[in-house]
Amino acid sequence: MSDTATSGASTLENVSISDLAKHIQSLSDRVDDLEAEVAAKDERIDDLEQRVDELEDYREEATKDRAQDRQTLGSLEEATETMESDIDDLTKAEEKNARVRASVSRIINLVRDYETEEGVDDDSPNLAAEATNAGRQLFETIQRSEQNTELVNFREKRAESQQVEDKYLDVLEHAKNVAKTNDVMVARLGYREVATHYGCAYKNDGYRVMEEMAERVPGVTYKESRTLCVDDAMGVGGHHIEITFAHPDLAGWMRAHEANAGGNGGR
Repeated sequence: MSDTATSGASTLENVSISDLAKHIQSLSDRVDDLEAEVAAKDERIDDLEQRVDELEDYREEATKDRAQDRQTLGSLEEATETMESDIDDLTKAEEKNARVRASVSRIINLVRDYETEEGVDDDSPNLAAEATNAGRQLFETIQRSEQNTELVNFREKRAESQQVEDKYLDVLEHAKNVAKTNDVMVARLGYREVATHYGCAYKNDGYRVMEEMAERVPGVTYKESRTLCVDDAMGVGGHHIEITFAHPDLAGWMRAHEANAGGNGGR
């Protein structure tokens, strides 16, 4: 044991103080380097943690933005579908409008009596105005046609047409005398007067004649009487006819049927 102690003591004795100081300094520098390295790693860890936090925030923002983008995309898709539907509706409306304009232009060309080669085009800017004029012309033509048809077909409605016309004319002649006497343009006849001048077998037949004349003769109106008379109290009165001689078609009707009556040997 004394040999070992002696050997260790001799080893320490062999190490110089300067070498020991250098070794201690080396260890101290190594500790400083390790502490600096640890501090750098700690700073690096802090940077990484901050970066992770920033990435988390970015991910949350990106998630929100993506959700908003999806919502915007959905709205755009709905808007696109609506626009496509509107475009389809507009296309159908334009096609329908084109067909209507073409039909209107054909109607105008048919209604108008062109003496030149002028016609109406589907794209005419004045199509509405021309359609209005053509419609008015067509309406007036139909009215005149219906009025003429009533006159032409009058005798076909009843077998005794000519005789009935003559009787109507007798009633109208009496009404004309009444209007002239009273210096008025509207004559008012009760059923008794009508029955008498028509030649009814029974006075009450005057109501039937008044109704027929109101339906068949222009300017004749079947009206309810406002004044009370004996016949009203008995339940057989209450109506009369009014003959308006200012009616534009009455004079023509009378002339036409008077001519027919004259052509058949008179009344």
